[in-house]
Amino acid sequence: MKESIAIIDLGSNSLRMNIFGINDQGGYSIYDQASEMVRLSEGLGSDLILKEEPIKRTISALNYFQKLIEVNSVKKVYALATAAVRMAKNQHMFLERVKVETGFEFTVLSGNQEAYYDYLGVVNSMEIRNALIVDIGGGSTELIWMKDRELIKAISLPIGSVTLSEKFSDIKSRKKRMEIAEKYIKSFYKKIDWLSELKGSPMIGLGGVIRTLGKVDRAKHGYPLENLHNYRLHEKEVQIICNQIFESDQKDLEKISGISKRRADIIALGLLPFKCLFEMNDAPEIRISGNGLRDGYFYEKYFTSIGKPSIVEDVLLQSKENIMRRFGVNQKHANHVKDLTLKLYDGLSEHIDFDSNHRKILSTAAMLHDIGMHIEYYDHHIHGYYLIMNGRLEGLTNAERISVAFLVGNHRSSGIKSQMDDYIGIVSKNEIQRLWKLAILLMFCEQLDRAENGAVEDLKVMMNKDSIDIVLLSSETLDLEISSANQYLDRFEKIFQKKIRFVKW
Repeated sequence: MKESIAIIDLGSNSLRMNIFGINDQGGYSIYDQASEMVRLSEGLGSDLILKEEPIKRTISALNYFQKLIEVNSVKKVYALATAAVRMAKNQHMFLERVKVETGFEFTVLSGNQEAYYDYLGVVNSMEIRNALIVDIGGGSTELIWMKDRELIKAISLPIGSVTLSEKFSDIKSRKKRMEIAEKYIKSFYKKIDWLSELKGSPMIGLGGVIRTLGKVDRAKHGYPLENLHNYRLHEKEVQIICNQIFESDQKDLEKISGISKRRADIIALGLLPFKCLFEMNDAPEIRISGNGLRDGYFYEKYFTSIGKPSIVEDVLLQSKENIMRRFGVNQKHANHVKDLTLKLYDGLSEHIDFDSNHRKILSTAAMLHDIGMHIEYYDHHIHGYYLIMNGRLEGLTNAERISVAFLVGNHRSSGIKSQMDDYIGIVSKNEIQRLWKLAILLMFCEQLDRAENGAVEDLKVMMNKDSIDIVLLSSETLDLEISSANQYLDRFEKIFQKKIRFVKW
């Protein structure tokens, strides 16, 4: 690892750390992570004084983080504090004590800074142009208006899962408590005039409270993917889960699959800012972002250090290129296979049931088809399938990512076949039949660059009545390339119901 960067986020409820690694090729990823529920804002109350027990918990957790930093030989550490420390009247005392007892020097972010890094975390990892981004933390809620991928307006409100739970804890009637809390939350929203501009816009949710929504829904439907980034819930699904949480007795909440014991006592009031906003804005869906403040802060630091803008132009392209750098892919070969595959696709697309989305999926799979070589040559198509299914390929929906993994897993003769059975609910059997057609194109074009030297400079598709000629432009003999591609002729003819041959021009 060329460089390691630790980013710590001290919130009102939790203390979290991501350790990012950057390799010699410039590929980056999280390779260690830690999270502790410290409840720093516990008892903060109207006097806004951080109390001794939460401070002790926080310092203990920070000393644990310090050990992880030492073990990982991290040289750069950025420690960020948000709502609880931001609001505290004894902020200076707390920061000095933390510095003396742990060695960490914290930067206290303003509400607008916190919102900005949330935005960077989202805009660089999700392919969506317009949305209302909401981050519900323990002590605050950030709202961000994103239009054409630009941050238009942002605000931080002093309402969070812990502060709301404590503020209304004296109200014994649960129904009354929720009613009064809802009026209190809406009083903040009514003062934000620009929220009306976002009526009907999709929402993107950050933070543990909103991730819990996704976890409950995933458990309810047996969703086969663990990664919640870009997980989507529509209006009816949101309503069902919120009703279940709001109507359950406190003691029964932690029995709901997807709700952790550590969050059960604050989940109901913690969800209320989201529910009110979702209903007020008539949002069609909520997308969950696994990226937030820590990721956004990393993007700003790393991208600017290598002379790039802190906002990427193309999320999917950036993600593909980063994955290739992470796993040491021969980028020249990968891009040449992609170019040949897309030319073959374009030559055939008018005659078969492909669309523009299939072209994107095929392009992505062609660039990443060899990432499994990072593990081992043998069965590298299966390793590549696993890496894509369980990694972070950003800029795609989950269905698109599964489709890319399918193509990568089937770019060699043995394929993956039955491993797709668990995902039929996300990618239909009919779609899998279309993906088999794309897989054979990738098989052909990888073989057409068998020596990884770009011998096939270009290709054209000639459609005949009962056959297809693939005309290959090259100044070389192409005996190796044509022989290698010919091993898949039978598969093509079975799937496409046409004869095919490769012709050197």
